Amino acid sequence: MTQETALRKRVYGASAASMFIFSASSIALPISLVRISAELGLNLTQAGSLGFVASLEQFVVLLGTSFVAARFGKIRVLRTGLIILAAGLLLFTLSRSWLAAAAIMLFIGLGNGLLEALLTPIVEDLYPADNGSKMNLLHAFWPVGTCVTVLVFGELLSLDVSWRHLFLALAAAVLLVNFLFPSSRKIQLPRSRADFSHMKEILAVPRFWLLGFALCFAGGAEAAFAFWSASYIQLNFAALPRAGGIGTACFAAGMAIGRLASSRLAGRFGLQKLLLGSGILGLASSLMFFSIRSLPTLYAFLALMGLAVACLWPSIQSYSARVIKVDPTILMIFLSCFGIPGYSSATLIMGMLGDAYGLQRSFIIAPLYLGMMVVLLLIDSRLPRTSRLKVAV
Repeated sequence: MTQETALRKRVYGASAASMFIFSASSIALPISLVRISAELGLNLTQAGSLGFVASLEQFVVLLGTSFVAARFGKIRVLRTGLIILAAGLLLFTLSRSWLAAAAIMLFIGLGNGLLEALLTPIVEDLYPADNGSKMNLLHAFWPVGTCVTVLVFGELLSLDVSWRHLFLALAAAVLLVNFLFPSSRKIQLPRSRADFSHMKEILAVPRFWLLGFALCFAGGAEAAFAFWSASYIQLNFAALPRAGGIGTACFAAGMAIGRLASSRLAGRFGLQKLLLGSGILGLASSLMFFSIRSLPTLYAFLALMGLAVACLWPSIQSYSARVIKVDPTILMIFLSCFGIPGYSSATLIMGMLGDAYGLQRSFIIAPLYLGMMVVLLLIDSRLPRTSRLKVAV
């Protein structure tokens, strides 16, 4: 094994660990939401808005990250993002009101934005000829991180361990992951073409907007179950946080299996067929939610939904890089500018619907978002194999 190969494997391993801890920090809020809401006096709309507040900032961060990464390098910016995220989680333990919590979420959003912007492109840089396998494998660490976190947090919260102590421990873990990356001076990654002319070229491609909105709706459908399942179980079944954690873990386990399987299926059937099949399965399955009345059945349903939506986010990004011939780093950052608002808009809208009509009815967001995503993917399937720019890149 050459030194360059060893360094690539180390960067990939550190990226996977970052995806794991990124997921853990993101799911920590939903699994603790009932306890946090009770302590801070939040209603469902305020609880759902915490993630939305951070996403508004992440949108700006994502746009600016391309310039920062081109100037300082992706690895250096990723490590900075981990440090900021650790500091944000630490500060969140000091919040005593919704206003304070929302303000600190902006700090967490900055760290999350840097990670979201660069974790996917850095794997594209490491393995440019990959057929989607490495990308789906990387993103499999997201549901694995979710699964581990919700089970551990759910159990400890049920034992009356303070959520503040759990967030403090998580901050320390995030900081440790920072040291897994090698120095940016040791490995050379392709420089991003971070200039306004190239960005304008990307924005001029109609297919970019089509796939961007598809990712937006895919993110929202995933958020419906990732963010609100634990609270729904605790509120509607009068259950302990442990039960909510198991529910979210079922969803995450389904996602993990789905992404591991997708890393193989993508090479056999192609990303386009994989995306359409998963979208249609997710749409059909999501409609079953409203007939579920027992907790064991809900657990099985959540595992099925996790399996159905598993490949959507990473595969849309990977597929986009194959069919739109532009700088992949800028493209994936721009696509995340659709995915993050899609994810957070679902959490906010469901909170508002939950206050007005009940949390169960708010889950109508999932089939609505999935239906719109499937329509966009069907339109894309009618387009030529690749979309070329008029200006050479």
